[in-house]
Amino acid sequence: MAIDELDKNPGLQVLPQMCDWKNITVDTSFSFGTLRTTTSIMMEEIQQELEKLSSVELKRIPTFAVDVKLDPTTAHPCLVLSPDGKLVQDGGKHQKVPDAPQRFDMFGSILGVNRLTSGKSYWEVEVSNKAGWDLGVASRDANRKGRLSLNPDNGYWVTVHYEDEKYAALTEPRVSLSLTEKPQKVGVFVDYEEGLVSFYDVEAKSHIYSFTECSFSGGISPYFSPHLKQNENSHPLIISAVVVNV
Repeated sequence: MAIDELDKNPGLQVLPQMCDWKNITVDTSFSFGTLRTTTSIMMEEIQQELEKLSSVELKRIPTFAVDVKLDPTTAHPCLVLSPDGKLVQDGGKHQKVPDAPQRFDMFGSILGVNRLTSGKSYWEVEVSNKAGWDLGVASRDANRKGRLSLNPDNGYWVTVHYEDEKYAALTEPRVSLSLTEKPQKVGVFVDYEEGLVSFYDVEAKSHIYSFTECSFSGGISPYFSPHLKQNENSHPLIISAVVVNV
């Protein structure tokens, strides 16, 4: 099925088709230079088609929007939340809050109250004017104390923006991400059964990164960090309303 057809009918169901790579042959009569050039062109064409697919995905996944709110009992003591639980920023000083096993005590992080245990979920976060942030999901039983290693093995599926221009997926080792534009709003999509966490630049309608074959157990929750209030990074992270285009 062509991607153009999906773009016109985003509600269509698509069944994956397996490619039998074992039976693909390479004509070795061509020079290696020719083979590399041909392969490079093919990869560029595939990338172009994937970018078209991102646009199709962003037409479909907003229908799985969930009402994400921040959980103050998990917030690092420096974080300040809005009364509606939709905005978080670093207040610059420790507040007197009860300590608890669920509260982050070193990383300036916070979870959403939502416990995701099945199905598909989607939310969007405004990240405008920020020099750094973390977004993703975390296992409900992941450690939140001390200096954390944020990676899938420790129950964190997170992408990070840092030093105002760098982006990475926090795998082990981390994967640097090349973004052509600085996202103003990031969409996070989770398919619990498929073990998928995907990130999108909402305004550019482009795919940022996907964690695949994730092993979720015991439920996961949205994860946020606005980073420290320094280097013009005082702006908040804001969970925004998702617009569903019917």
